[in-house]
Amino acid sequence: MLSLERCRKIIGSGNKLSDEDLASLRDQLYCFAALALEVRDSQKKSVWERPDLESLDRDALEERAAIIEFEGKLSRDEAERNALAFALENDHLN
Repeated sequence: MLSLERCRKIIGSGNKLSDEDLASLRDQLYCFAALALEVRDSQKKSVWERPDLESLDRDALEERAAIIEFEGKLSRDEAERNALAFALENDHLN
């Protein structure tokens, strides 16, 4: 954790926050950073790891995603999401 002295250097000489306010701001920013990392990490999960998708044919979805990835020159993640959206919209691959 950053010291209050280091926080003051980062903020600059013009800040007029009390030590208590600065410590509170620092703690809030650490909480925000932890939340942002948690959100980022949760988004790294595969699109297929949703329990509500168990009824879909995963092999068919993965094949469709591979085709979309190759033909559309998309990232794997984008292709998987497109394949899933198509299947859900059209009630295919069940």
